[in-house]
Amino acid sequence: MKNKRIYICEDSGEGIFTAIYDAWSSRYGHEYNRIEVSTEYGNERNFELFSEYIHVKTNEEKALKVAKAIKEKISMEAYDMVCNGIWSERAEKADVVYRFLILGFSMGAKVVNHLGNDTVMSLFEMNRNVSNEAHHYLGFLRFKEINNHILLAKINPKNDVIRLIAPHFSDRLSNENFVIYDEKRKNAIVHKVGYPWIYTVGEHLNLDNIGNLSDAEEEFQSLWKTFFETIGIEARVNHKLQRNNMPLRFRNHMTEFNK
Repeated sequence: MKNKRIYICEDSGEGIFTAIYDAWSSRYGHEYNRIEVSTEYGNERNFELFSEYIHVKTNEEKALKVAKAIKEKISMEAYDMVCNGIWSERAEKADVVYRFLILGFSMGAKVVNHLGNDTVMSLFEMNRNVSNEAHHYLGFLRFKEINNHILLAKINPKNDVIRLIAPHFSDRLSNENFVIYDEKRKNAIVHKVGYPWIYTVGEHLNLDNIGNLSDAEEEFQSLWKTFFETIGIEARVNHKLQRNNMPLRFRNHMTEFNK
């Protein structure tokens, strides 16, 4: 019996696609390959007996070849599903995507509707979870104005949804300079008036002034909190329903819940 090969890759679309390319090209046998994303603390704690660990170096050319193959040989819908799945928080997402593509290159475009298959269903559930969280942030995200007249919003999502919400806010706030910063992953979306939004890692940003609110912002926050408290009808307060519609984990950066 062959030893299992476990490909450890960067937690990104390019990293996962590179690992898929290497695993596929090895011709070692899909049933003996597995793909895992590297974690913040490394994967040493997950070592398995009779397994060979291969650390994958992200290669843009290989990643582009995989992306092109998905679009041409399966479908754009499958490609979108894969990309959304890659932004999931689930630890097994890379291998789910790998198994989905094995099936997809065999079945073609109809694979996206093959929900009776466990792998396809897993990818579908990851997509739904990512999309639901992104949709929540369209309503729950709060901006504040800092001294240099830039709008700043901080989020801490379970999934990597920042690029999914960027088009919405870029369109709604096209005449504003703004930054949406993901505290968990240390990445951000930056929008400058007159330019498309860009994705960047937080270490490239000057975040020293994050806590310095403009005078107008302090006044607006005070007014918003007063409004929020005033419109509430004490006799109709329903905390359980409120938590269902606005989960507690979204409230850390919501002005109305920060006293």
